[in-house]
Amino acid sequence: MHCLPVLVFICHLLYITQAQIDVPGVRLNRSSLLRTFTPGNCSDGTGKTSICSSCSSQSLCFGGNAIAEVACPGSNPYCNPGNVEASCSNLPAVGCGATGGAQVSSIVCPALGVLPDPANCKVYHVCRNLQQNSDVYQCPPGYHFNLTTKWCRSDQVDQCVRVTCGTTSGFVYYGNSRQYFALCVVANGVTTSYIMKCPDRATFSMTSNSCVYQCAGQGNFENSNDPTSFYQCYVVNGSYVVALQRCPANTTFKESLQYCS
Repeated sequence: MHCLPVLVFICHLLYITQAQIDVPGVRLNRSSLLRTFTPGNCSDGTGKTSICSSCSSQSLCFGGNAIAEVACPGSNPYCNPGNVEASCSNLPAVGCGATGGAQVSSIVCPALGVLPDPANCKVYHVCRNLQQNSDVYQCPPGYHFNLTTKWCRSDQVDQCVRVTCGTTSGFVYYGNSRQYFALCVVANGVTTSYIMKCPDRATFSMTSNSCVYQCAGQGNFENSNDPTSFYQCYVVNGSYVVALQRCPANTTFKESLQYCS
């Protein structure tokens, strides 16, 4: 039997299928991030039958006028504008936050790399510099951010993930991930969530409220969240000890050299 060619063919098909499922997002302009929600216009000449009157409600159009504003139901709380007709959805439209807010905004980067948005799975963040604003990327219609591939995946394949906060401040996991998590801050009846990411080889512990790094052996290892620091791993009494070390000013860690330069 010649099984290898068959396996190669199957793998090729799986690769093609995956490529058709996942696509990259499009970077949003800074100006679009600052644009607040604008209600739809029944009299714009497009023949609309309904519009989004807010991030969470829609109105019928009659004779060029908006009438009968109706709130979207709890199962589909967000209004999504269409070419002719608006509809309620369980996903917020770009420009609306998870609580019906006014805008999609960048985040202050807590780590380098690609991070999900805690509230809107239609966008994701690319962090190139620590403590700087992220670049926001928008998925195409019918797609949402997928944490595994760091691209956008069809809504027909699986469901998006959003951070679900409780009634009090604290940490929650991002979906099933143990590397990505969020800090939920509840103040004056308003809940705000901040997405976080543990470095590679680390997982977040709800017991210690911190990222726990797993040593791959003795030596110095990069901190994928921050190139100006590294993890030092050594053995004491038969167990690994890990210490986060900082590089001298104006240097970054080079794992191939095992020191900062």
